[in-house]
Amino acid sequence: MQAKIFIILLLLLNTFFCSGCLNSKQQTSADHLTFTDSIGRSITINGPVTKAVVANRYNVEVIKSIGALDKVIGVDYGIYQDQDAYAGCFSKNQVIGKSQNALNYEKIIELDPQLLIITGNGSWEDAEKKLSPFGIKVAVMDAYYTDKFAETYTLAGHIFGKEKEAAAFINYFQDKLDYINTALKNIPQKTVYFEYKKQGTTTVPGDYFFEMLEYAHANNIFRNASSTEINIEAVVQQNPDAIIKVGAVNAAPKYTPPASDEFLQRKAELSSRPGWDTLKAVKKDRILLLSQYVHGGASKLVGTMYIAKFLYPEYLPDLHPEQIFKDWVSQYQGLDYLPGHTYPAFTLND
Repeated sequence: MQAKIFIILLLLLNTFFCSGCLNSKQQTSADHLTFTDSIGRSITINGPVTKAVVANRYNVEVIKSIGALDKVIGVDYGIYQDQDAYAGCFSKNQVIGKSQNALNYEKIIELDPQLLIITGNGSWEDAEKKLSPFGIKVAVMDAYYTDKFAETYTLAGHIFGKEKEAAAFINYFQDKLDYINTALKNIPQKTVYFEYKKQGTTTVPGDYFFEMLEYAHANNIFRNASSTEINIEAVVQQNPDAIIKVGAVNAAPKYTPPASDEFLQRKAELSSRPGWDTLKAVKKDRILLLSQYVHGGASKLVGTMYIAKFLYPEYLPDLHPEQIFKDWVSQYQGLDYLPGHTYPAFTLND
């Protein structure tokens, strides 16, 4: 009798502890889905998500990477306008606004999705007020941040029932990151000036591009600054080993690469700035230019791969960023691989 009671107690304890192991943040049943979004809000939706509208290109790329684009019934104009990447995916009647900060709520209500997915710097609070009376939920998914890529893809996988696809994607890139971290563990970091589009716009802690550099083991010369807007004379004072620039003013993040003369113009503009002819990076031609499209793949992990290889080619012989970009485009975005998104150009074997 005592043995039977003991066994029952063990079973009860086992049930208690196993239930504690369940992820309380993400639960699914036949009639509802509960998850925690990127800013910690718990959201419950009736039934699995089969109809979502999405703001921000990064978020759409995440969803496309895990094979759930068929569940997206509306996007913002910034996504729609890149017809090379999204030709045939969305009609003009499915545009939900100019951007995530200029949403067309009447159109969203007309499309009748279960969920609007937006980033944390979008107008999600206003959207929640306007859409909740119509039973449309709003979820924040911050696909910008490189250090949150695993959380972002796990979240997307759960929302759309693509957990296996999300896990496989995470493993693909985590393997590359582990290789970089191991190979560069004891290697002195190269100093880098990073610029985004406009002269004097750099990256600092908390900014969208900061972790892309950190993951590449780059020593950002403005890593202790508080503003992304700097005086370019400070770059001359810091004299970095390398310069990395993403995009250019008025250059949209398009799937088709910039023309080669555009890259040459960007490089010439950098080199001709007052005093920059004295920089080590300019003298030694250590300037890496990335298109807006190529740097942003997989929460900017594709950009990380290019930067790491550019800075430390001798320590990373088995890292091939152009091949990674090709995999990203062809396997995860379902597009033809188009080379030419970087200057200098990388081959698939580099």
